[in-house]
Amino acid sequence: MIRAGFTIQNPTTGSRTVVIESDAETKGMGWVLEVHCVPRALSDVPEHLHLTWTENFEIISGSAHYKLNGIQKTAEAGEKFVVLPGQLHIHPWNAGDTEMVYRQTNKFDQPSSEAVQDVLGVFATRAGLAREGKVDKRGRPKNPLQLAVTLRTLNKYGGYDASVPVGVQNFLGATLGRLAELLGYKAVYPQYVNEK
Repeated sequence: MIRAGFTIQNPTTGSRTVVIESDAETKGMGWVLEVHCVPRALSDVPEHLHLTWTENFEIISGSAHYKLNGIQKTAEAGEKFVVLPGQLHIHPWNAGDTEMVYRQTNKFDQPSSEAVQDVLGVFATRAGLAREGKVDKRGRPKNPLQLAVTLRTLNKYGGYDASVPVGVQNFLGATLGRLAELLGYKAVYPQYVNEK
């Protein structure tokens, strides 16, 4: 189980994500993360959208770029922005020469502890796979079956990669993703979510 204090180190971008609140604190309504980004690092998450939850971002320190509905923007320490359901976006990435820190608060439309654990677990698993050299430079699993099972889990909660149409992702999740599960692939592996 991922609880407050759990840390995800992403070797692809050098970022460190600390879970401030998980489903235990939010009663399954989302999570709060604090993300520390090294200078000039790209975002941990490629362009994507979620159909049912809202994300609030606050830049705590440093300077950040982010993308919202295809437009790149800049935010400085103290600035906030909101990503509504259905909006294409890229989470903040460091625009400066010092560490940039932001706080991310996700709020679901209805409580789901399972969704909190699964989505945070996907992030932790992806970082674990990256440490083992099993993701590409954008952080996506290199193995197509691993990618399919990961997308299947994210799609289950309304999260979609922007580079593939939603309908195609749903189809791939229902077919290739299901096959991957039957073959033993998981979107969340216990060895990555039980690390501290």
